[in-house]
Amino acid sequence: MQEVDHITKHSNDEYESEVPDVNDEAARTYSRQLMLSRGEADRHQLKLIDEALSALDGGDYGTCVDCETEIPYDRLLSVPFVERCVNCMTKYEESQREP
Repeated sequence: MQEVDHITKHSNDEYESEVPDVNDEAARTYSRQLMLSRGEADRHQLKLIDEALSALDGGDYGTCVDCETEIPYDRLLSVPFVERCVNCMTKYEESQREP
């Protein structure tokens, strides 16, 4: 999390300096947005990892948060911090799509 926070701070510091060229400004803005987006993705993944560790401590690791069935071992092996079985993840992703 410290590394993600550092990237965000670095991005903000860099953005505050002036850039004389419009093209350079556009490139810098794009790079900043990319770094911030990556930082948010990393932050979300770290949150999922923390939740998986808590579930492991609580004895609930490997149980789907929606249907409460056991998540297949192969799925947990490929993504150890996954919180949904494939069926529930598909439903969740469909519900998150904008109409």
